[in-house]
This record gives sequence, C-alpha cells and structure tokens, in this order.
Amino acid sequence: MFTTHSQACANRPVYKVGIGSQWPPFVMYNPTPYGIDIEVTKSVFANANLCIEFIQLPSSARGITELEKGLIDILPSASFSVERAKVAYFSAPYRRERMRLFSNREIGPNSSLIELFSSGHTFTSNPGAYYGEELKQIKKIEWYDKRLFEISSLERRVEMVAKGRVDFLIEDEDAGYYYINQLGYHSLVLHPYVVNDNAIHFMLGRHAFNRSEIDRINTAIKSLSETISDISKKYRKDSE
Repeated sequence: MFTTHSQACANRPVYKVGIGSQWPPFVMYNPTPYGIDIEVTKSVFANANLCIEFIQLPSSARGITELEKGLIDILPSASFSVERAKVAYFSAPYRRERMRLFSNREIGPNSSLIELFSSGHTFTSNPGAYYGEELKQIKKIEWYDKRLFEISSLERRVEMVAKGRVDFLIEDEDAGYYYINQLGYHSLVLHPYVVNDNAIHFMLGRHAFNRSEIDRINTAIKSLSETISDISKKYRKDSE
C-alpha cells in the first residue's frame, strides 16, 4: 500500500487505486509508484477533492476481479468494453492508447494483424490488457491463440522479442519506445500496422462512487487537460 493522501483525509473516505506491475512510462516503482498514470491519477482526484491511496496488485490481470469484489475502488489505464461496463462506471477519457507491433524482423509494411497470424508468426502480450476487437476475435481461433504468449512482465516480453524467441510484441506505442530508448533494445522496430487506438479512462467501482462524485472526477479531467498533456510530454521526453 502506498499512501498519498494528506492529514486532511484523516476523517474522510480514502479510495483504493489498483495498479499493476511495472509498465513504463505509465507505472514505475522506485520504490513508490510514479509515471504518467500515477501523476495523472493524483492530479485528477486531488482536483476532485477525493482522497486516494495506491494498492499494488500482483498483475494488471487481477485488477478487474479485485474491483468487482470491492477490494479496490479505482483502476486507471482502462479501455472501455461492454463487459467491463457491467462491473464498473467509466470516467471521461484522460488519454489515448495506441497498441502497435514491435519486432526485430523485417516484415512487409502492408501486413495486417490477421495476415501475420495466418503466416505463422508468434506474438506476446499482456494478459490484463485490452487490444481491441480484432485481436479478441483472432484469439477465438485455437490455431492463432496458440501463437500468442501472454506474459505479465513487459521487460520479459520485450526481451523475448529482442532475443528472437517471439516474432512480435503487441504493446502500447509509448511503452515500446521507452524500452527501445531507455534500455537499449535498438534492434526493435515499429511495424506500421495499428492494432488498436482507443480512449483510456478510470474504471470506478459501482460499490464506491455515486453520480455526484463521478461528475466531479469528469469535471477534473476536463479542467486538467493541459496539465495531463504536460505530464505525458514530460515522460515521453525522458524516454527519448
């Protein structure tokens, strides 16, 4: 547990924010959490006058289960889906996420995701992430699903591709570039195909939030749009 609230929160509800394993530049530990999503979360909920504390989860894949059980109240970095909306409210979007393909192999620039799977290539991804409807449908085909290796650690996923054990990393564009630029994986290149491009929200537990509080959070997100942009730019600059 990482307490971030002040003495002013002593007699007020404190909402638990679930965060997963290291995912630069969005979530990092040193030893307390920092990164784009950490700073944005702090700024938004402070502006909404709501107290929070961060709870580290074993993996991002556990987040929705813990939220549904009421063990945590907030999940940042969330893509919208109908299934997820059944267990939580969604805030207004606070950033966008572009899922891309990284590889150390030369692949034709016009190859789509389904074409790459059909050609027998192998892939690695995060078991707790949402990659869009195209990959969701691909995974329903057993022959393709066997070629997708889900691993919680981004560093391990990047290493598998860099060492040629897997052909493609499916990853957020900023996270992929962070590892290329900061950790020296310069053999990895970005494939032109965009796997998914969607808005990112806070998931808010139905057990924890009422309409008034959600409105305050949404108002905070809108009023802090410039601040959120500056936070993102700062971390992207650091990864160059």
